[in-house]
Amino acid sequence: MCACAAGFVLLMLACSNKDSDENNSVDKGYVSGVITDTQGKPIAGAEVVIDNTMIYNSNLLTNSDAAGKYKVKLNGAFTWSASASFRKNYNGRNYKFHLQPDNDGGFTSDGAVRNFSWKLTGQRPESSTSFYGSWIQLQSEIGSEILAEDVDFILTPDGPLVDGSTGQAITKRGGAPQTYSYFKLMDIPLGRYKVKARHQGVYLTLKNLINNESGTEITLNFEPEIVLTGLVCDNCAVLEYKS
Repeated sequence: MCACAAGFVLLMLACSNKDSDENNSVDKGYVSGVITDTQGKPIAGAEVVIDNTMIYNSNLLTNSDAAGKYKVKLNGAFTWSASASFRKNYNGRNYKFHLQPDNDGGFTSDGAVRNFSWKLTGQRPESSTSFYGSWIQLQSEIGSEILAEDVDFILTPDGPLVDGSTGQAITKRGGAPQTYSYFKLMDIPLGRYKVKARHQGVYLTLKNLINNESGTEITLNFEPEIVLTGLVCDNCAVLEYKS
């Protein structure tokens, strides 16, 4: 490698390290960070909640700026935790997304850095049953003996996903009995999908219980919020299947 090329590489690495250091440098008495989307670009207007873990309902709130940055002053002999979310319009609906922290640990008023990023899928840190992706509640026809764990649900993206990326076809089955995912399809990247269900080589009839669309193939949009008897969920859908 020639001297000029080597120098350029070292310069780029130095700039990269400087940006990383700035994003992770603790400013005493403050919590700060950067919020980015799935492509690493800044998210403006994301809501950041700095929760006082010692005093109920005494949160500090702020929003990220145009560069995706936020900064909040801390005080008192308290411990804190940070969370962040943002809203995005997609196919005529307004969705709320929880963001992934680079560090989900608590911190004191001495200060901390907590960066957040948008993930379409993956487990959230607060619970083994919480995911960044959307999910579908399944329901079989009354009297049916077909279990969701024996059905292939085939989801084919109908246009870009919510972040503008190109999705991939997904085949999922409901979870096993006595698990949280029983009669559920979990952690699906939010998008609009064409959905089919196949059992032992035969395609079943599906019905969207929110808009009553039915057929062996239906177009599915996740709902920002569903409130039904026995079910309250966000970024979800409810499907019935029958032979």
